[in-house]
Amino acid sequence: MIGADLIKNEITAHAVGAAHYCSDVQTVIEIGGQDSKVIIIRDGIVTDFAMNTVCAAGTGSFLDQQAYRLNIPIEKFGELALKSETPVRIAGRCTVFAESDMIHKQQMGHSVEDILYGLCQALARNFLNNLCLGKETLSPVVFQGGVAANQGMVRAFEEILDVEVIVPSHYDTIGAIGVALLAMERYQATGQPSAFKGWSVSDACYEATPFECTGCSNLCEIVCITQDGELIGRWGGRCSKWDV
Repeated sequence: MIGADLIKNEITAHAVGAAHYCSDVQTVIEIGGQDSKVIIIRDGIVTDFAMNTVCAAGTGSFLDQQAYRLNIPIEKFGELALKSETPVRIAGRCTVFAESDMIHKQQMGHSVEDILYGLCQALARNFLNNLCLGKETLSPVVFQGGVAANQGMVRAFEEILDVEVIVPSHYDTIGAIGVALLAMERYQATGQPSAFKGWSVSDACYEATPFECTGCSNLCEIVCITQDGELIGRWGGRCSKWDV
């Protein structure tokens, strides 16, 4: 669609981006709005990783949803959480349980600040128990993704891990920076001109149209992508029959 020069997975992209800002990084915590991941790096090489793509309890949308219930702007979440003096323990393994537990704590008279930091601790515990189980999370630890903007989350991870947690200056675009660095390395190594179609790609009209292939018993759902009415790609097939 855009004429990319290089295709890499997000684990590689985030690891390279983190290493750019912290050359000796050994653990990367990445939490976005929809998923979260931990990346273990040793001597500059990714040796292990884990991702949470199923449950929202370990992502930014979990905090966003709870902030909405408390009528707190998500931008103020971390600032208020840091004011907590006696954070409450909230069940954070499931969003449904977390909500009912949070409402119960409100009814008991706990302050909003204590509930907010309790939510931060719950998400941090959930992350470490689910994704870091069996993994050695060594320092330096780099925290990136949109949730890294939440200072309450930074403090929660620092307390649980008992190490300093580094938040890079461009924490929210580290993956993009990482893959851009890889693309630059490729250019420097090969000297091949970029195939990027230019920023005008954002002005084009794209459409996705699915159909079911009946060529065999697999019944693959093929998605056709068109750009300004011109077919530029298909995906979803288990064979090369529909490849463009």
